[in-house]
Amino acid sequence: MLPPEAKWLGHHILELDSARAFPMLNIGSSTGRFVTVDQPWIEGELFGPIRQRGLTVLNCDMKSAPGVDLVGDLSDPKFLAEVATHRFKSVLCCNLLEHVENREAIAAMLLSVIPKGGYLFVSGPHSYPHHPDPIDTMYRPSVEELAKLFPGTRVVASEIVDCGTYWAYATRTPTKFVKSVVRLCLPFYQPKAWRTAVARLGWLFRDFQAVCVVLEKV
Repeated sequence: MLPPEAKWLGHHILELDSARAFPMLNIGSSTGRFVTVDQPWIEGELFGPIRQRGLTVLNCDMKSAPGVDLVGDLSDPKFLAEVATHRFKSVLCCNLLEHVENREAIAAMLLSVIPKGGYLFVSGPHSYPHHPDPIDTMYRPSVEELAKLFPGTRVVASEIVDCGTYWAYATRTPTKFVKSVVRLCLPFYQPKAWRTAVARLGWLFRDFQAVCVVLEKV
């Protein structure tokens, strides 16, 4: 998640009536370290302000790690039944749909988690280089295409958010920038990762864009 994307989501989530948006399920959350150390703006712009209001967000991921509250696969009916016991009123799904081949099925499962009048907060790349995790299908939807993936919803807010360049992102943290430069000099160490790093050179001064939507289930 890029900094302007996190800021956009945090702003629009906290604009809503909290009684209708929380508790929230954060699907594909990754770890606590990821949101506080690797990408600290996620904590600063998104989850920190939510917690300051005493609102509940439970993090869900397939890997067990500190910061993950619910460990499992939403395609597993037993795990989905467990998730349903929490009576979530909204789902946050960020930068996940480009990494799955069954996004229609994932979208249907996310819709099933929330009640009528509940919210979906969905974001992902609109203009961004290939980034396998472990795959990247190059799903780069418009607002309309992303909303269409969730039938039975209406768009509450949406935007293609400008997120700056790879140069600006890489140089936010000097250590990360140095590691990126060193990585380019080691083509024989993890060749797949090296090819990804080389591909990003074409995006050095090209703006990234994220597609962000708030959807209400009707």
